[in-house]
Amino acid sequence: MLKLVQEDVAFEIKEVNIEEDEALHEKYMLMIPVVEFEDEIIQYGQVDYATLLEALLK
Repeated sequence: MLKLVQEDVAFEIKEVNIEEDEALHEKYMLMIPVVEFEDEIIQYGQVDYATLLEALLK
């Protein structure tokens, strides 16, 4: 989904394996996958194109 949005809006994707960081795993384990932009959670769990696009265009 991120790659589809990236076709319309330029941004960098940084993939982080939450399971390799105990603090991140504890914070996000029930929310995986988590999408953050500028230190703000945009979406988690079910990720959709419209919500991602809207958040990135703000």
